[in-house]
Amino acid sequence: MKTQQYKSKRKINVTAFYHKDFKWKVVLPTIIYNYLQDKLQEQPPFKGFKEDIALYYLSLIISVPAGKKDKIYKYGYVPLFAQALKDKNYRYKEYFKYFLDIGILEYKEYSTSAKKSKSFRYNFSNIKFEGTECVNFQVFEISDVNFNKKLLKEDLFNDCFSSCPQLCTWFDDGLHIDFDRLCYDMQSEFCYNKYNLSYNVFNPILSKVYNYWYSALMLKEQCFRVSRKPHSDNRLHTNLTNMPSKFRPYMTYHGENIQSLDIKNSQPYFMVLVLENLDNSNVRGIINKVFKNNSDMGMMMQKLQQITSSKAFQEEFSPLKNAVLTGQFYEFLMPLFPDIKPFKVVSDSKGQSIEYYQHRFFNSSKNLIELCEFKSKRDLMKRLTLQILYTPLARPSKEYMIFKLHFPLLCECIEVFKATTDEPDSFKLFPKLLQQVESDCVLDKISKELCKKYPQMPFWTIHDSFCTTQSWFPIMKTAVKELFLSYSDGILPSFKCDPWCKDCECLKVA
Repeated sequence: MKTQQYKSKRKINVTAFYHKDFKWKVVLPTIIYNYLQDKLQEQPPFKGFKEDIALYYLSLIISVPAGKKDKIYKYGYVPLFAQALKDKNYRYKEYFKYFLDIGILEYKEYSTSAKKSKSFRYNFSNIKFEGTECVNFQVFEISDVNFNKKLLKEDLFNDCFSSCPQLCTWFDDGLHIDFDRLCYDMQSEFCYNKYNLSYNVFNPILSKVYNYWYSALMLKEQCFRVSRKPHSDNRLHTNLTNMPSKFRPYMTYHGENIQSLDIKNSQPYFMVLVLENLDNSNVRGIINKVFKNNSDMGMMMQKLQQITSSKAFQEEFSPLKNAVLTGQFYEFLMPLFPDIKPFKVVSDSKGQSIEYYQHRFFNSSKNLIELCEFKSKRDLMKRLTLQILYTPLARPSKEYMIFKLHFPLLCECIEVFKATTDEPDSFKLFPKLLQQVESDCVLDKISKELCKKYPQMPFWTIHDSFCTTQSWFPIMKTAVKELFLSYSDGILPSFKCDPWCKDCECLKVA
């Protein structure tokens, strides 16, 4: 297959990513913008008020949730940190007082006990709703020169431009979303019944509508955002990582379809990688970075090595490790939970049976246990795996205790990581460790080598996925596997090929 060649600057920084005439763009629901315009006439704002700054602040109610697509905001209230608002404009309090005075926003007060900032949401109770509406947004450019520069400086000069510039390169005018076809195909996803909206409880339908539209519109307008926080998860966050997976068939690069290579069972895989490489200097360096405040680091490592080097651990761990490396970990878990049975079975259009499962999981964002629905037992096992790996030891679930009966020594290792300090959030260091190892592997090692070897290959990552155009995919797939063998000392995961197209036969190759 002939590979398409593309011209690209290999050295990139924020000034190349955003040209000197670039204007920051913000998105607002049209009804919110129109409401603001009416109130500006009826109830003039304070002296020195600038509409660009007001639009930016109001857009945060949409942009913050859209940038964290998996997070639920209780009752739709979005926490906005005072210092971040002040960094944009020292008179931020006057803007938000005006927003509250005209009724365009409502808020929940800062909570000291929950350690949460003051939270805001659009005050739709002041806007009369009738019938069903398909959501409508407008895009605005920040024309104020000084404010535009401040936004660029505050939000764009981040670590990703220096640590992984090769992954910023391909966010350019060749990356395209078929916005019109997307909107036509997903009409039902972009509409909601205004009569059914309740603003006293969280409304997932409206939130989903807004997040989907914002994500699609940013791609259409080619408002590319890239960020990376080394001291947090260290992952690269971009328009593609925040994009709903349903949008993938509508994405192309210079008219060519995109395809991704996904690491199967990625979080269990990186757990295996850590436990099998405790003596590896690279892995130890990441552990030291994550657990740097632990004065008993030496004791922790000694205990882990003592457990993992025992014959009993190897016998217990071997079948689980094999299931992870063959991409069958979730199927491997299923027999451990025979009491989890489908609550209904339906037939699809082809007459095939689909089993639906329900299970209760704690939602930290809502601070409650909620009943979740899954289309297969495998999907439920994926969620259950996250619970096993990430939930605190202070309140272990029934399912964790069942897993521990089968894998007591593995759980002992997990608990060593989770109980490194007496701090109540100590358990969060273990998922952070796995994310840091993933980002080191995907971003700092494999992606860098891959881009160095094939500088003309369009390339993106979505956390545990490697993406390129269809014509380059066979080359990338082979290279990724070779690089993984080197990085992991031969502990190779399974991969899944995911064409970004509804039908593999419709793939477009330039």
